[in-house]
Amino acid sequence: MTTKLSPLLSRLTDFCWLFFPTLLFFGALYGVYSYNTEWIKAWLFNLWWLSYACLAIAAVIAWQFGRSRLVYGCVLLLMIAANKKLAFPPELLEVKYCGILLSFLFLMYSKDKGFSALNVFFSLLIFLTIFILCWLSIPLLQNYAQPWLTSLDSLLYQLSPELRTLVSPFNIALLLVSSLLGLVRLIVKTDNTHNALFFGLIFSAFMHFYGNSNSTPSNNTDLGLITLVSLAALFGYSVLKDSFTMAFKDELTGIPSRRALMQFVQTLGRKYTVVMSDIDHFKKFNDTYGHDVGDEVLKLVASKLNKVSGGGKTFRFGGEEFIIVFPRKTANEVAPFVEMVRQTIADYDIALRTKPRPPKPNKTAPKKPNKAKIVKVTSSFGVAQRTKQHATFADIMKQADIALYAAKKGGRNCVRIAKQ
Repeated sequence: MTTKLSPLLSRLTDFCWLFFPTLLFFGALYGVYSYNTEWIKAWLFNLWWLSYACLAIAAVIAWQFGRSRLVYGCVLLLMIAANKKLAFPPELLEVKYCGILLSFLFLMYSKDKGFSALNVFFSLLIFLTIFILCWLSIPLLQNYAQPWLTSLDSLLYQLSPELRTLVSPFNIALLLVSSLLGLVRLIVKTDNTHNALFFGLIFSAFMHFYGNSNSTPSNNTDLGLITLVSLAALFGYSVLKDSFTMAFKDELTGIPSRRALMQFVQTLGRKYTVVMSDIDHFKKFNDTYGHDVGDEVLKLVASKLNKVSGGGKTFRFGGEEFIIVFPRKTANEVAPFVEMVRQTIADYDIALRTKPRPPKPNKTAPKKPNKAKIVKVTSSFGVAQRTKQHATFADIMKQADIALYAAKKGGRNCVRIAKQ
């Protein structure tokens, strides 16, 4: 039961660490605005163009990194910014609101497809279809859902008459459904791009509601400007953050990559220990069970090594080789921690589903269930510390590699410390 729950808990943890800091940021932003409105008004008086500039910069950054969904998200936000300059009739405002909301939802459930002429054409065709369907279906949906909308309208009026003047029952129902679907997608696919698109969905609705309120136009302009600039910054940040993650994290195992190791080495002091690890007989395992199973084994071993105690930091060096660096520790100090993680890997049972051969036709013979084959994976470790004779990282790596070779020659599935 714990094994089944651990991936879900890990996913929820990643979601919380990504979603709630962004939510707190926007909460703090609107809190500062509410307490310092006059000061912010004076500061933003001549900066109406800032939202256009920031969204354009975010779109260029996303375009440079091939993030087509964020580019289209910036275009949708620019359509909202155009409310201040263009006078839309109420019917078109409803179509625009629903179209932008559903377009953000579509972006969350689609993938980045680049900017080839064909992909751009089909993407724009999909957006156009969404807006046309909204234009054709909104009156029909409002009539069909009238009984439920009447109940929702009464509930909104009881909760807050002011809220009822800002939000129509149909708009709030569409926002609730879209938000729920967007939140599910963000939990399933937790990354910076989906997080930015989700907040774009939420705040596009907020700006529509607040922009149609009876408050003063200057307040609407200020809040709209602050929100659009913040969303543009969030879009740009998500591109840079995801790109950083791609550059410094191994795509298969999810742990830091060799490039991250080279950067981490620059932060080390005069005392540290390097551990080189290699999966035993990995090529034979790949040839026997296939590369898909081999990839799963790499993920498993990486997850175990990444949980090493004693302050060690794990990196994937390449292939089936991993590096663990222990800052401010000697080889003898880290040996118990390395031995512990070696034993953890060796004791783990890997269940492989074997495909049975097709049975001979026999109607009376009962069907046999698929059997799971249990296999073991082991790793060997070489340990070397920084000394006066071996002061550079390259020299220490070479000593750790010699110790790893000794572990392989000594029967594998063991730890060897370099003679320095």
